[in-house]
Amino acid sequence: MDSDEPVQSARGTVILFLVVTFALDWVSWILAGAQSGWAIDESSVVWGPLLAVSMFGPLAATIIVRVARKTTVDAGWRPRIKGGVRWYLLALAIPPALTLAGSVVYFVFLSGDFDPEASRFSAAAIAQLGIGADQVPAIFAVQVANAVIFAPFINMLLAIGEEAGWRGFLYPALREQMSRRHAAILTGAAWGLWHAPLIAMGYNYGTDYLGFPVLGIVAMTIFCMAFGMFLCFLRERSGSVWPCALAHGSLNAVAGLGMWFSRSAGGILGPMPLGLLGCIPVVLLALWLLGRLGAPSADVAR
Repeated sequence: MDSDEPVQSARGTVILFLVVTFALDWVSWILAGAQSGWAIDESSVVWGPLLAVSMFGPLAATIIVRVARKTTVDAGWRPRIKGGVRWYLLALAIPPALTLAGSVVYFVFLSGDFDPEASRFSAAAIAQLGIGADQVPAIFAVQVANAVIFAPFINMLLAIGEEAGWRGFLYPALREQMSRRHAAILTGAAWGLWHAPLIAMGYNYGTDYLGFPVLGIVAMTIFCMAFGMFLCFLRERSGSVWPCALAHGSLNAVAGLGMWFSRSAGGILGPMPLGLLGCIPVVLLALWLLGRLGAPSADVAR
């Protein structure tokens, strides 16, 4: 019986974390949805701030569980930049590469939706900035550079709220009970399902697709499991949660770039890497990382 107590305690810690995380954010989202007609408007005085604040739900749950359970799970708060710069560079480079690859896959399958002139972006830039059509390419280049190079560091300050919970607490807590691969898969599944109320209110995919909202929740969960594999790989190799937050921030910055070339503004299939076609490169990367994640992490930055 005594040998089972640590296992039961570890499982109880994980369950408590999930219950608190889901409760904190699901309750706030459902209450906000009830007031907004079950639709999300990120520009509203309610949803904009709420979506930002709710990214810290996993961090808040981590703090609550650590206090309640007195757990010693390594949170990975040390940046470990010395000897680990390559993981931060990888965190910056992979999300744009996946976004580009996912957009290509999407437009190969749905070539009729491809707008090589990025008309929607051009019209918005001309209307909002009062510029001429000849200046649009320069504005486009600046926007892309900002999304790839600068915005990830700003977004990281919000993404750390999620990553401190998912890759900073849940993944290492599960890793103590099972293999790295299984821990990464389950962490990604929890992360994806956490978004369910938002997806059911049209977040990311809208509402006009076959199988709404179940298919959207499935698509989001598949993406989170796949991209989460990369984030867990970063967590494992770097020994820190900060490269995960940077990669998460990079994804948030670049995920919509392919939409500029979509005549339909995209949807459940893509071109965002969260779409069922757009996420194919992410899934392929995850399958490759399954083997890498199982290898000893002797190259952790010190």
